[in-house]
Amino acid sequence: MKKVLFTVAALGLAAGLATSASALELKVKGGYLVEGYSVSNSLGRFAPGSNGNGFGTAMATTTDPNSTVPTSEGSTASWFMHKFTINADMIVNDAISIKSRIRLVDWSTIWGSQDDTSVGNGANFAVKRLWMVYKSSVGQWEIGRRPAGAWENEFVNTSTRGDRIMWKSGKMFGDNFSMYAFYQKITEGDAYYQTQSNSYEVVRTDGGVQVVGLDPSYAGTSSDLDNDYYEVYAAFTGYGKTSIAAGYKRDNSKDVSGGWSTEVMRIKGYGQYPLTDMFGLEFEFDYIFGDKDMNNAAQTSYDISGMAFMADFDMNFGAASANFTYFYISGDDDATDTDLDAYSVGGGTGADFEPLYILTGTQTGLLNNDSGSINAAGVAARTAGVHGLVASADFQASEKLGFHGALGWGQAASERPGYDSDYGFEFDAGASYKLLDNLTYNLHFGWMSTGDFFKMGDPLASTNDITLLYNNLNMSF
Repeated sequence: MKKVLFTVAALGLAAGLATSASALELKVKGGYLVEGYSVSNSLGRFAPGSNGNGFGTAMATTTDPNSTVPTSEGSTASWFMHKFTINADMIVNDAISIKSRIRLVDWSTIWGSQDDTSVGNGANFAVKRLWMVYKSSVGQWEIGRRPAGAWENEFVNTSTRGDRIMWKSGKMFGDNFSMYAFYQKITEGDAYYQTQSNSYEVVRTDGGVQVVGLDPSYAGTSSDLDNDYYEVYAAFTGYGKTSIAAGYKRDNSKDVSGGWSTEVMRIKGYGQYPLTDMFGLEFEFDYIFGDKDMNNAAQTSYDISGMAFMADFDMNFGAASANFTYFYISGDDDATDTDLDAYSVGGGTGADFEPLYILTGTQTGLLNNDSGSINAAGVAARTAGVHGLVASADFQASEKLGFHGALGWGQAASERPGYDSDYGFEFDAGASYKLLDNLTYNLHFGWMSTGDFFKMGDPLASTNDITLLYNNLNMSF
């Protein structure tokens, strides 16, 4: 802890001296969040960064020891966790600034597990984002490790960071039209020394190391072990907002013997339109397509095709508001063919998209994969995709007190052999109270009547209803 305090003090002193010496302007914002969770039928939560990363929930139980369904109903799991984040902007002049995001306590540092003492787990005191902003006469340039993973609505978003060179048009084309383009390095393979397992033959001579070429056993592998992504975007604001983007990803980072490479294109669009003073419509879609080539003797090739779509009808009555939301991600109904039709088994509906506390919540590992892939029920659901419906309402009783309620339902988008398609339905309720202008307490409750899909095709299984209770104290500055 002393090291952290000394480091923070040193950074503050350095920033202060730099500000004084060169008349820089330093703006600092941030927040501290403490959360407490209680989930029924838990199979355990594992520390981030460990080999068992993830969260397991016994959506159903069985007497068959060979089933993928748990044989234990689990138990109610309760825990606290916290994070502390600082966002610091150093403004050099009117054209140049440096932006950063620093975690003094990283996300999901669980109380009592001592994750914060291990860099491999809590990874506390880490510079998560650091990038330069340059406002030029031909648009704005952002270079470095900047925010990534979020686009328009929260649907299928997982906010993270990415190493990018990004250009934004700003107001070059007027107030109503804007563009951006960026290149992102997701994985770098060329800049590092490659061992034989990464497709190079290594020969030691006189105590040294010499790379002499590709090992014949890795014939057909790519010498480019990078993962790169490119995206362009255009938006028009006048009557509401309309935007469209196209992206291309070339991933050779796993193109070694027994591995694979992928090329994926994507087209995504967004619209938000006021229908009247009280009613509005919002939608978003993301279509991905491409190929996955296996680096094996059979040289198997897979076709990638996935779709995500969300539509929301909102009503605003002043202190009260309501939303009716439909969301969809495509699924894969045949694991034996060469078509990969699931939109995202790894990401699901996105870490940021939580219209339902349990089915799409971050702490249950179902359609939201923010806590990891240990939950077999979640992997099955994200593979099958989803048709989801949510009706929600919010009421601001006073300047300090607000209430939230939601009713949701979901089913598999693709039928899996032997599986039922019903995910079940869910009821949520929540309240928030503003203790101070920068301090808010939130309380949430969710109950899910689990559908027969989570029997995972096991005729001996029976479903378990899931309850979740969580509260948090959120301070911002």
